[in-house]
Amino acid sequence: MKRSHVLPLALAAFAGIFAAHASGCAAASKAPTQASPGGEPTSDESSGSGGEGSGSGGSGASPSPRSDTSPAPAGTAAVVSAGAGTMDGVKFGMTRNDVFRVYNESGGIIDKDYDAVLRKMQPGVQMKATEAERDNVKRGFERSVIEFKDLPTGLDSTGLRAEYSYKNRESIAILDRPGKRRIFFFIGDRLWKLYDEVKLAGAAGIGASYKEALTKLGAQFGGAGKAVAGAPFPTTEWQDASTHMRAVDRSSEKVVGVVLEEKSTLANLPQLRSAKVDDPFAIDPSISAVTKGGISDPNAGGAPTATASASGKVKPPKKK
Repeated sequence: MKRSHVLPLALAAFAGIFAAHASGCAAASKAPTQASPGGEPTSDESSGSGGEGSGSGGSGASPSPRSDTSPAPAGTAAVVSAGAGTMDGVKFGMTRNDVFRVYNESGGIIDKDYDAVLRKMQPGVQMKATEAERDNVKRGFERSVIEFKDLPTGLDSTGLRAEYSYKNRESIAILDRPGKRRIFFFIGDRLWKLYDEVKLAGAAGIGASYKEALTKLGAQFGGAGKAVAGAPFPTTEWQDASTHMRAVDRSSEKVVGVVLEEKSTLANLPQLRSAKVDDPFAIDPSISAVTKGGISDPNAGGAPTATASASGKVKPPKKK
């Protein structure tokens, strides 16, 4: 081949390689769109939807947590790209009635839990009994609400005690599903936290131990979590842009707590929980005022001289 023909062919080949390299770099520079947990909108979108419904079903206007996604107080949590949490179609910011509707409506989540079983049944007594059980679950969910007002509740002696406060318009609703119990936490009738008590070695398939659960949650969340110091129970945490996630070791109860919290509300808890519970062992203020300067001791000037009767000795008479 003549030299005059080789040079144009070489230049053409070089141009093709350069174009392919440039195209690959351009594609690599485009970051994929980040998904929020469970495919749900971020907390800003959730807050918007919850704001419309927060006036219904509650007494007065609901407190409005900050709409930004400021880091949670536990800001050292392991950061993952997306929480991939199991929100089941609910969103932070929903009212209790909104949440009940998602689970209890025709074709809702509870219906779907039973559909697989009912499809295998023939019409008859057993099918009617299963349908009645499903309807009882729905009614029980709506009756499960506990409000944390002035009086203590039975939950104070459980592993949930650190998850709520009294006198701050907080409440929960509880739903039992296969393999786990889900607790919905509200402040001012606004959903801000989901707490799943997942049975170890149960139907939810989280594993037979806390260690196995951490491995599965790490794979689900996209990375290993970070241990929390000073928590009531051994705890591991993760976070993404809008959600704070925790795994709580309650192996003594044969469960693992899997918690999803809205970070903007979590960061604003000191303001939302302005009311403090009275200490039943505190000294009455009137008594504190009287004793503020200390209690005086009438004998504080010095020890009294022992008398003859007290010492048991009689002083000899003076010589004249």
